Amino acid sequence: MVIVPSIDVRGGRVRFRSGAPLEVEPRELAAAFITDGAEELHLVDLDGAERGEYANLPLLAEIARASGVPCRLAGGLASLQQASVALAEGFTGVLFSSAVFGDDTLLKAIATIADHAIVEIESKRGGLAPRGGGGDLVARAAGRDSVDAAVAAADAGIRALYVVDLTTEGGFGGPALVLLHQIRQALGARANAVALHTGGGVRDLVDVAALARFGAASVVVGRALAARRFTLADAKAAAA
Repeated sequence: MVIVPSIDVRGGRVRFRSGAPLEVEPRELAAAFITDGAEELHLVDLDGAERGEYANLPLLAEIARASGVPCRLAGGLASLQQASVALAEGFTGVLFSSAVFGDDTLLKAIATIADHAIVEIESKRGGLAPRGGGGDLVARAAGRDSVDAAVAAADAGIRALYVVDLTTEGGFGGPALVLLHQIRQALGARANAVALHTGGGVRDLVDVAALARFGAASVVVGRALAARRFTLADAKAAAA
């Protein structure tokens, strides 16, 4: 399991989705994570997710190109055009908002970029709660059963999902282990063909170890690393 540090940016500054600031410049935080041994970075444009304005993309792309490790972009993306721009700017992967479940044709099209695409299962009380992606798509996707959506993604040819429980993501409420287990069970024989990534709510090394035992492909960690609840080296050891 890969430990992927997250850098969430709003207005050019590091901000967590909960609103909590971190008084460090995004480039400096990225450099610190790389120095600590990060093998990948998760870069989030919160302005894109919240308002559809990707004002932070130039900054995040600069970080991606300079980091020397694979970087994935998140932030409410819901079109192949947005993904193509991100990949051309130096990102190795893109996370698509669960809003894409509002268009079955779009979901199948996303599958054509294979290893560059991760589709989010943004779940709240068992149903999809997309963060960004356009009003019409969000309206059609919102409330769809999260486990059913994961199965539909596999049916469409999606190879990677990012599973997050929004009731715990904003703080230290624990990882989405229950939902991950439900999705794996629902996928059945196809479970090994779909990489399950996750993030949000990680409190401590016990959570990291539990996700590693589950077999998560990666876990995104933001606040816990920034708050120095544990180090990246500690997390890697717990996941080993």
